[in-house]
Amino acid sequence: MNKKNSVQLLCEKMPYLAVLLAVIVPTILVGIGAAIGEMISVDAGNIGTCIAAVILMFIFKFCIFPEFKGFVKAEISAKDICIIMLPFIIYLILTLISPLFFGKSLYFNPTIKAIIMGLSAGFGEEAMFRIFSLTIIMGYVKKEKRLAVIVLLALLFGLIHLGNITQGADMVMSVVQMVDSIFMALLFTELYLMTGSVVFPIFAHGFYDYICFTTDPSLSDEGILVEQYSKGEIVYALVLGIIVGMVALYLLSKNKMQKANEIWDKKWQ
Repeated sequence: MNKKNSVQLLCEKMPYLAVLLAVIVPTILVGIGAAIGEMISVDAGNIGTCIAAVILMFIFKFCIFPEFKGFVKAEISAKDICIIMLPFIIYLILTLISPLFFGKSLYFNPTIKAIIMGLSAGFGEEAMFRIFSLTIIMGYVKKEKRLAVIVLLALLFGLIHLGNITQGADMVMSVVQMVDSIFMALLFTELYLMTGSVVFPIFAHGFYDYICFTTDPSLSDEGILVEQYSKGEIVYALVLGIIVGMVALYLLSKNKMQKANEIWDKKWQ
């Protein structure tokens, strides 16, 4: 029997602390990767974020938890993946066409920078707030406690977005983004836990942010909401985000997370 390392022992004895550290440590290390890249340029900083996230996944799998089956391979059929991705696809379409509901023309300004920023959000934010913490939750937290911890992580993800105020974001829109981010976190969580693969939340998060960067003229070049939406647009954004997030939470929590637990029992064998 292989001797357990200190991280594995921490996860067994203090799983909640391990989950918290699985947010804090990746956040610091991904930030270091970004800072190193930013010595060259802003785009290089975003690329550094992606590289740091990938390196951390390799370390997690091959150096700390060799018994874990890995982050990439999905544990369900292509048909089930399509069903699980459906809430995200609907959300994306309704977001894209939302200007038409308020008498505005569609706007699209694709740039290489937007692609890189989207990738950075997909890899970086998923690494910081979901990939490692959720993996530890599904491996070490008692099954009856998992959903509560998952919801707390989503709340944390939303609250972090209030920090955009310090970067010049509109205060009202920052609160709207905080609420929306909580429910988006539930959606990305569902994509990860119900497929067993990081490919889907990283893709969904990155692509969604790319769409926001290229279709929302109220965003600054850094992706910060600096202009306030109309009241109707705010209500639309909140209602849409809440509905999709709650649908994702329902799919995840159905039958006490039976499907997700089965997937992750396999991944942690």
